[in-house]
Amino acid sequence: MKSLTDRNPEGAYVPALFFFTKARLMAECKTFKLVTTATIHEHKALISASLSVDGCHLVTACQDHTAKIYFHKDAGLWELKLVVRHAHWVNSATFSPDSQHLVTTSYDGTALIHSHKADGSWELAGIIAHTDDVVSASFSADSRHLVTTSKDKTAKVYGFRDDGSWESEATILQKSKIKFASFSSDGQHLVTACKDKTAKILSQQADESWLEKVSIDHHGSVQSATFSPNSHHLVTTSKDGKAVIYGHKADGSWQPEDTIHHTDCVCDANFSPDSRYLVTASSDNAIKICARKTDGSWEPVANISHEDEVFSATFSPDGRHVVTGSSDETAKIIGQEADGTWLEKASISHHNSINPHGCCVTSAAFSADGSHVITAGSDGAVKITELRSSNSLFTVTE
Repeated sequence: MKSLTDRNPEGAYVPALFFFTKARLMAECKTFKLVTTATIHEHKALISASLSVDGCHLVTACQDHTAKIYFHKDAGLWELKLVVRHAHWVNSATFSPDSQHLVTTSYDGTALIHSHKADGSWELAGIIAHTDDVVSASFSADSRHLVTTSKDKTAKVYGFRDDGSWESEATILQKSKIKFASFSSDGQHLVTACKDKTAKILSQQADESWLEKVSIDHHGSVQSATFSPNSHHLVTTSKDGKAVIYGHKADGSWQPEDTIHHTDCVCDANFSPDSRYLVTASSDNAIKICARKTDGSWEPVANISHEDEVFSATFSPDGRHVVTGSSDETAKIIGQEADGTWLEKASISHHNSINPHGCCVTSAAFSADGSHVITAGSDGAVKITELRSSNSLFTVTE
């Protein structure tokens, strides 16, 4: 698997052509032929695995207290470049959108920032310390800001400086433990999810402080909170079986627009890249895909089931496909047909022969060019799976 820059370094127009052509071919394909191009085995269960946007690096977060960065050398070959060690479980490992930084979070109370150097190495660039478990970290869309959250009831915002350092910009204090936080794409808003069953939307002020604008209340623990790519909407999910959608109005306020209902905990929700669709994943074994109507409501257009809990669901870069992660040992790829219906096109399996309770697919996501799916499981394996049609890659003829 080559990165987009490796495919053709001479023309900036090629990635756009590549995306357009491959998206059309993928949409026309009724089923995918899956080819596992690489499998990376860890010694313990994996929390997650993700690919950098440029496709050159992969990071795993593992229960052995480490995150590992791998470099893509050649087809199917991944070289271990760095082992990031923490003193406790690593909760997350996330690349920045520009692929130049990586942040890992741990129950040891720290978030470690590593930066990619010109010689290909990864070096420690910053340590963010909390007084309790650090449970999440997220970069801004421009990769120059980072927010971490902790059980110490704080979210810390750090900014990247031209000398390569990361400096503290703000500390946000809440009344209860903060499970996670993320920026809107325009960088003007921040959402926090707290242990007290609330999600709070904050707006950045002229002095770079963050002012709370609205508190979204649930009847159960908030599981996720995600802005739409156009920054106009926010969706929160909860153990109360609801995904609540808020819209950003012309007067600057945030107002509730709709609620998506499941019969059990809603574990995850994400918008499509064009912000027109929303997918929810639930412990009721189902994912729901909803489309935004002209009146501002969200209409369910698909309801697809797994055999067990669904932990995650994310869209592909073309917005026409969804990949799910479930405790039924599978990740399903769902595609939109020409008539607007959504159908299962393929399934990727993980198996754990040691654990009698089966294997959970703990994370599943598309590569930035949409040609591969990266899955991680409690079986300790990362699978990099290539999507093919009629035994051929989705390629562009220039």
